Amino acid sequence: MPIENREINEYKLVIAGLDNAGKSSALIALRKKYNFYERVKNLKPTIKIDYSSFKFIETYRINLWDMGGQKKFREIYIGNPIYFTETNYIYYLIDIQDEIKFEESVKYLHDLLDIYRDLDYSNEVIICFNKYDPKFKSSEDFFDRAEMIKNLIVSQNKDMKFKFFGTSYYDISSISKAISYSLDKLLNLEEIDVGLSKIVNQFSCSYAILYTASGLIISDHYMDVMDIRAFEEKISSKISEDLEFFQRLKDEDAKIYDRVALSEDKTEYVKRYSIISGKNIENTFYIGIGAQTSKINEIKIELEKFRKILLSTFM
Repeated sequence: MPIENREINEYKLVIAGLDNAGKSSALIALRKKYNFYERVKNLKPTIKIDYSSFKFIETYRINLWDMGGQKKFREIYIGNPIYFTETNYIYYLIDIQDEIKFEESVKYLHDLLDIYRDLDYSNEVIICFNKYDPKFKSSEDFFDRAEMIKNLIVSQNKDMKFKFFGTSYYDISSISKAISYSLDKLLNLEEIDVGLSKIVNQFSCSYAILYTASGLIISDHYMDVMDIRAFEEKISSKISEDLEFFQRLKDEDAKIYDRVALSEDKTEYVKRYSIISGKNIENTFYIGIGAQTSKINEIKIELEKFRKILLSTFM
């Protein structure tokens, strides 16, 4: 069915884990990336659930349920499976730095998995070894911790599917990869994600970001590790500048569809795509690239090929 003929589809992502597992920090990063807004806090007076939401090209709404991790809340959740109904994907965060709580965290995960079994949940359970900061990436100790927990979870739950990620507030791309995994599957964005990753790797781009006219990031890839502060300084401000530039062009009815900004041996290139749907509804996207100046002409050729991916996804 063409995308414009569908009603708005709502998808529910549950974010769970013990208190201090880093869920709030991860959601702060996601809100900055995806322009989430908080609709409702504390859906019930005695039950801590933070509810965030964003709309995707007027067609989809993604709802995140951040389940408070304190013991008193966990006991309420376990006794009321209704909170987990209609979950499309569950994310479970484990603080990889807190060895003392590993056993408690795995126990809570198993309690949740029993609920999801009863609800006939069939997608992967996404496990994030959170606070896996860049400085620990080469640590054998942290690798062994993650492997131990992974093997324990898989061996005791052979009837369920799992996907594992190492995530950190200090590496926004790690959070992006984790959340993009479910969004790619729910919204059929896999081809876009692969295409953008190919551009970054093929041309050694410092970043490549595809976003909507409202600034919602659809897919992003980075060559280097980037924490949330660097993302704010280097990327968010550029997105705002680009959106203002293209809005001004629209207001002035000017026919310029890309923008080049030179900085030493680096070039920041932004291209505008207009995709016309079957009902003549225009969807506008922008792709931002940071790359060596010498490679921009090749990248422009590749971006013309990328248009075909957008057409096949959003027509």
